Amino acid sequence: MQKNNNEKMFTQACKLTNLADHLRLVEMPLDYVALNRDNKDNGAVHYFLNEELDSVQNNIINIQNQIQEISDVLTDIYNEEDELQKSTEYEKKKNTSLFESLEVENDDVR
Repeated sequence: MQKNNNEKMFTQACKLTNLADHLRLVEMPLDYVALNRDNKDNGAVHYFLNEELDSVQNNIINIQNQIQEISDVLTDIYNEEDELQKSTEYEKKKNTSLFESLEVENDDVR
């Protein structure tokens, strides 16, 4: 289980790295339009607002959704680990109680 969860976490980390790269690409048109705005190139700014802004917004929403999916997977992994740990602790306590009850029975027999 631990190895499988480690692989899942590594996969999610890779996805986050890819999203960071994607975010840098989304940032490029924003940098370009900011530069055009600073240079008083209103034509380029209007072009961006009319033709590219929707695409940038859609990319940002897509990235947000993917980050949420990664968060959900990591939360599931955490919960699986927590449940496994609780189950293991329960089994240890159960086995200890069983062992203690067997010792009491053996003492009664003597």
